[in-house]
Amino acid sequence: MNQLNEIDYGTPARLSERMITLEIDGVNVDVPAGTSVMRAAMDASISVPKLCATDSLEPFGSCRLCLVEIEGRRGYPASCTTPCEPGMKVRTQTPKLADIRRGVM
Repeated sequence: MNQLNEIDYGTPARLSERMITLEIDGVNVDVPAGTSVMRAAMDASISVPKLCATDSLEPFGSCRLCLVEIEGRRGYPASCTTPCEPGMKVRTQTPKLADIRRGVM
């Protein structure tokens, strides 16, 4: 049995020549357009909890563990299904998110 040594970013990579910049937990991140917030966070070594997300499937956001806060938006979108936008400001770890995640589990 072969062990996989590749990182599973939670969502498939997007191939775009257009790069965008967003901020995740105070860190500026440059990613190809169409990249999910989850994958952008992983690219920046920022961990987002996940159960159902994997690179081998299109994201569907069913586990609700990967919820994030996005400045200027209502609610808590799933980072695996939310595409990055230029100038977006994302928080992955807040007391409210921790409370929601505990409720999911």
